[in-house]
Amino acid sequence: MRLRQIVLVYCLLVTIFSCNNAFAFNNCQSKYDSDKRSLPQFRGKCNICHLNENGTGPQNKFGKAFAAAGFKITDELVAQFPDSFQKPKDNSSSSGGEAPKPAIQRIKPNKVKTNVQTMISIIGKNFANGTKAFIDNTEVTTNFKSNILLIVDFILNTIGNHELKLQNPDGQESNTVKLKAK
Repeated sequence: MRLRQIVLVYCLLVTIFSCNNAFAFNNCQSKYDSDKRSLPQFRGKCNICHLNENGTGPQNKFGKAFAAAGFKITDELVAQFPDSFQKPKDNSSSSGGEAPKPAIQRIKPNKVKTNVQTMISIIGKNFANGTKAFIDNTEVTTNFKSNILLIVDFILNTIGNHELKLQNPDGQESNTVKLKAK
């Protein structure tokens, strides 16, 4: 009778640990694998998110950030962990050898309060280390995070629409986006 109980407990524990691995794989691995930016060497490998190769145990930094993002591959996650994703393709022209222009795809948030220190994320492409941000042609503090993410810090003193644009160190300027202050 005692042996039966031990075997039953053992089977129960094996089932529980198997379920945990499947849950981790479903929430993390398959979503990473299906993203077009995922790296082939990490596809099907649980250690993209976990410390242990088999997907058990605690999560690594990427796994924690991925979970905090709701198990979604976001531009911010890609920017924060560039070694876990494919590098964006270089769209520079082969004839001129000129680097591609910076492009703003979106800003977060796009509405801010006046007279308050504010930080926004600029998501786009072709940013370079040394890219500068300008609001209404006035330079603001710009922190380069990656070629797709910048963080800017500023205070706006007037209510209304403001224009935000970027300039790479080579002088190329981005498109302009609207930033609303209230």
